[in-house]
Amino acid sequence: MADQMFGGSFGPFLNKVKPYLAMVSLQFGYAGMYIVTMMCFKRGMSHWILVVYRHAFATLAVAPFAIVLERKIRPKMTLRVFIKILALGFLEPVIDQNLYYVGLKSTTATYASAFVNLLPAVTFILAVIFRKEIETHEHNFFLFLFNIIFSGSL
Repeated sequence: MADQMFGGSFGPFLNKVKPYLAMVSLQFGYAGMYIVTMMCFKRGMSHWILVVYRHAFATLAVAPFAIVLERKIRPKMTLRVFIKILALGFLEPVIDQNLYYVGLKSTTATYASAFVNLLPAVTFILAVIFRKEIETHEHNFFLFLFNIIFSGSL
């Protein structure tokens, strides 16, 4: 029936809309996470414990897919790879999320959500400062300008 409504072109239409639906779903997920997090904080949960619970749940949700789908393509576990995993595992969940949750305890979920949406703009500005951004050409100038102006406001 949907094919008849769109003249038989529902498949290509759905393929074009998938990224937008994914982003809207992601934003709803973030909003739900902010609300649940604030409820936990208002009931007295420590931000340290919340980070542990969050990562335990994420591990249980993602690990089966990683084990099954990436069984044959895993890199060899060398000491260098292990140290990188250990450093990233310490920096991201321990420092980043605990600082985020401390800030979230002191403000509102709306304020935290607005600042999380600024992360792409801050990342872009830092890439320009440290000269990591790809050089732009004349035909890409409009996209370059659009990224500078609107990347944090979306």
